Amino acid sequence: MFKKIILAALVVTSAVFAQVNVGGRAAFSFGTFAGDSDMDVWGAGFNVGANVKVPVNPVLSLVSGLEIDYRRVSDEYDSGNYTVKKILSFTYIDVPVLLHINASPTFFFDAGLTLGFNVSANNIREANGNSRSNDISDEVKTFEAGLVGGFGFVIIPNLDLNIRAAYGLSNIVKEGGTSLKNLRFQAGVTYWFI
Repeated sequence: MFKKIILAALVVTSAVFAQVNVGGRAAFSFGTFAGDSDMDVWGAGFNVGANVKVPVNPVLSLVSGLEIDYRRVSDEYDSGNYTVKKILSFTYIDVPVLLHINASPTFFFDAGLTLGFNVSANNIREANGNSRSNDISDEVKTFEAGLVGGFGFVIIPNLDLNIRAAYGLSNIVKEGGTSLKNLRFQAGVTYWFI
């Protein structure tokens, strides 16, 4: 009896993993801060990583992964004698957990959560030909939860083009009255190897 249970478990497990897709994702991102801050800063970044897609049925799949997300925003102002550029850069390890809904064979929607873990944060000031960088990791929370939504197209059977918006639900600043939440827009491709 025990051998039959083990055999049935192996058959079910192999059937599930036979349908699992593994792919690499790369995206260009552009974003700012949302919240009660009056900071009007925007900047470009990128997102790269690996994703796994597990089909639930022909219309619905679960997509998760591990991604490196580089976020950057900048602002310029005139100090009187020269222009000062202030750049804030962040690196996160993101774990997206998304529902992938196939509206048609070539068009889909993605919606879900992302869990982000900050690994670096820097404040860079460029003025009069000089540049100075300060590590501000102590001022930024380590964990960020967010919402993700978007849509995409299947370009060829193993290649997807996707557009997503990600909104941070948690304040990234540890202390103080300022509420800063990440707001990013991504345009990317996913190539499914398996």
